Amino acid sequence: MKNIWFCGIPGSKWSGIDIVMRKVLPVDRTDETPDRTQYHRPVTPKDENNGHRGSYWGPGMGCGEDWTDFNFLTKHKLQDDINNVFSGEGYRIIKSHFFARHFNLDYIYNHFPGDYIFLVYREPQKSFAWWSEVMCFDEDHYPDYRPGYRDYNRMWQRLWEESSKITDFAMRKGMNWQRYDPLTSFAKINGFNKQSAKYVEQHQSDVYTSLIKIDDDKNNVLYNLVNNQT
Repeated sequence: MKNIWFCGIPGSKWSGIDIVMRKVLPVDRTDETPDRTQYHRPVTPKDENNGHRGSYWGPGMGCGEDWTDFNFLTKHKLQDDINNVFSGEGYRIIKSHFFARHFNLDYIYNHFPGDYIFLVYREPQKSFAWWSEVMCFDEDHYPDYRPGYRDYNRMWQRLWEESSKITDFAMRKGMNWQRYDPLTSFAKINGFNKQSAKYVEQHQSDVYTSLIKIDDDKNNVLYNLVNNQT
């Protein structure tokens, strides 16, 4: 079973993309429990592509509450946390804003050969405006954004920082950006169902995605060297 490490900033409309991904790929959806289902405030209709589905990872997200700086964790700890949430077959979509902090994306790239990293970019100011419209910092809100972002002023600053981390990683790894399109954005992931994607409506004209599959051989060599196993 492989992971799709999925990262975007709050308000980037990545949750809607996640919902589509769950329709067009062979995905393990056992993380979709009633307590992990949330709909946006009535700014948008309560339709099937609205809100959050499944597990989100990092402080306040309900899973991986200690997923902050991966340099203080281990590959096995991260994978054990994932295995404790999912119990089915297919790709596990691991969604976290916190991959765009420290060097967590690099850690994933260096330790999870064979997995995918899927990034979403939307201009930070637009993302902040959208998040502020449909989400909030209320105590009883799921997910709870206070541990990771504190308040609106701190979130505005964090979104620019996280966006820079995402674009920097993509540039260093030679990843290509494309305007989000259900027919093409997931096409290079094994098991993609183009027929299902044909029936997905496209509304995110200002959202861009980028995908990389972590090279099995190269990273296995690196992992062995780092751990003195060669």
